[in-house]
Amino acid sequence: MSTKKQAHLIAATHSTGSHLRGWRHPSAPARPATDARAFIDAVRELENALFDAVFIGETTGVMPGPDEMHQHDSMVNDSPDPTLLLAAVAAATSRIGLITTASTSLTQPSSLARLLASLDHLSAGRAGWNVVTSRFETEARNFGIDPRMLRSPIRYEIADEFVAIVKELWDSVGDEAITTDQEGRQTVDLAKARHLDHRGKHFQVSGMLDITRPPQGHPVILQAGMSEEGRELTAREADLALAPGGGWQAKETREDLRRRAAAHGRDPDSLLVLAVFPAVLVADTRAEAESRVREFAALLSPAEQQRPSILAATATDIADIIENWLDAGAADGFAIGFPYLRGPIEAFGRLVIPELQRRGIYRTAYEGTTLRENLGLPRPPGSRPR
Repeated sequence: MSTKKQAHLIAATHSTGSHLRGWRHPSAPARPATDARAFIDAVRELENALFDAVFIGETTGVMPGPDEMHQHDSMVNDSPDPTLLLAAVAAATSRIGLITTASTSLTQPSSLARLLASLDHLSAGRAGWNVVTSRFETEARNFGIDPRMLRSPIRYEIADEFVAIVKELWDSVGDEAITTDQEGRQTVDLAKARHLDHRGKHFQVSGMLDITRPPQGHPVILQAGMSEEGRELTAREADLALAPGGGWQAKETREDLRRRAAAHGRDPDSLLVLAVFPAVLVADTRAEAESRVREFAALLSPAEQQRPSILAATATDIADIIENWLDAGAADGFAIGFPYLRGPIEAFGRLVIPELQRRGIYRTAYEGTTLRENLGLPRPPGSRPR
């Protein structure tokens, strides 16, 4: 095993890829939202490339914008519920982590705690939760919520209370309350279970989950908000953070989050900060990669072409960035987008992964069976009965 720092990689995507127009590429699969096999095949490619996880980001409403734009928007045309999609992926994979997105402003703690615990059990310990607070007026109106609430700092106050309740619910039927017999059957000693009686500013929750503690203890928590409130939530509660921006900006973000985590009494190494590559097209030569970007740009409107969000690169280019950022302490890993399924993923696995392995900065096999094990994160201890 190399003594060099190892890169963690997650794929940040939607059901059609990370670019809103990626589904229009002639090589992209047709109708992935109504045929999960295309997405499952793409995630299998990621698992073959030993990615830590696949992460599906989403909003729960159509984003503001003109109808002309939405006619070509994959998040309008093909945006299934990410948790259900990842449950289907769980049955077809065995090691890769599965990170879904759920809003603390638009759901309830008990129902979400049960859903995520279920995904962790169904995947044998590979679930993750991207905590979002939601921010679009269309999302609020879909749920009958005053849009002003989503524009207010109060949504992070709600998120703080929400996440704390979810963690307590995951611990409600803790490890100490479960007995397993010789045949593998489990029974629960309710006297050792923790009955939650939460009376907070925003939520009142009593009782316990009707499902045992998740295999990971707590599914891995990811947070991407970089406001002051978002950074504080990350420092208190998250296992993974996404840091946008270039190398030195990412380094400053990582250092800031680690300082905040320490101030909350956490080991800074228990929070992994991932730099974001929005969309990557890699090829054997830079000329070929640039040709593919031009091909993709032809699918976009003139206005969209003025805002390029795709890296045209060779395997050496990508590996250089990853290695340099790791060495500089700018990131613990990377969240990589692929503009469409499945070709760009296959090319990354075929070209970039072997180069990272040759440099000794990427695994050659998964370290464990759960997402926490592969990320090198400890399993949270169980709660004590009252």
